[in-house]
Amino acid sequence: MLYHIEPIYKSFVWGGEALKQFFRLRTDQKKIGTVYHVISVPGDLDNIVTETGETLSKFYQSNKELFGINSQHFPIRMTTTANEGFQSYQVHPTDEFGLAHDNLYGKVSGAVALEESDQVRTRLFGNKAKSREELAELIQKKDWGNLFTTLDVKDGDFVHTPAGLIHGGYGDGLVTSTFGSNGDITYRFYDLDRNDPNRPLSIEKVIACSNVPEVPYESKHVVPKKYGDLSIYEYYDKPKEYIAKRLKINGKVNFQYEHFSFLAVVGGKGKMDGEEIGLGETIFVPVNHPTIVIEGKIDLIMVSYRE
Repeated sequence: MLYHIEPIYKSFVWGGEALKQFFRLRTDQKKIGTVYHVISVPGDLDNIVTETGETLSKFYQSNKELFGINSQHFPIRMTTTANEGFQSYQVHPTDEFGLAHDNLYGKVSGAVALEESDQVRTRLFGNKAKSREELAELIQKKDWGNLFTTLDVKDGDFVHTPAGLIHGGYGDGLVTSTFGSNGDITYRFYDLDRNDPNRPLSIEKVIACSNVPEVPYESKHVVPKKYGDLSIYEYYDKPKEYIAKRLKINGKVNFQYEHFSFLAVVGGKGKMDGEEIGLGETIFVPVNHPTIVIEGKIDLIMVSYRE
């Protein structure tokens, strides 16, 4: 049996109209910044499973056999985001730090622009500080030029963001899909002096949990592997973090995967085991599920997990 996961749309001060146009959303909600295809934060962001009416967190706890893993909490997330304003300078902590300080899981994640092109964009990514004292001083002085390093990213290339890596800044409306561990905690250290009580600064926590010295990171160009009518982009696969892939289908394919998976349509339309599926829909495929027949011209992002 396949399960449908209902998306969550969330507005942000840095959001806009790009996602509404991309997914052709029929909603009056304004400044949508993120579409949560897969998220399970109880009491906050928690997708509904259509077939059972449960939140994803409850569905996971009551149907562990469909996942085939031992994690006590639902482990992964997948979103599509369009940053059309200033997103803040920020960092995501490790699980250990987030649980110890806020009783919330941290986050590692990766992102890829859905439209591939030769355009290269420079992102603020990582820091130059040699000590936490220097990091604190640079943040206090708002000396962003000496704080941040930069990363050039070609549209369509994949970037993994480890926990503790500072990032953020101005967006340009690029529609990007993200994959990662199941957390939604963000520590901000600059938010354009907006002083929004719903977006507090956590400067002491930023200084404590940021990577000093910085860890290695890179932009990764992924060449798809072709199997007849199927092209697979293999972005990331690390145990106890997340698995990220993209499937482009033009025709008819038989799909089977050894782990459970979530597939979200980010382009085109088609059928999955004879059932029509279209833009913005997300399907959960349990572990050890029989082969699925997918047909049409359809672009799917996929998140999974292994221990």
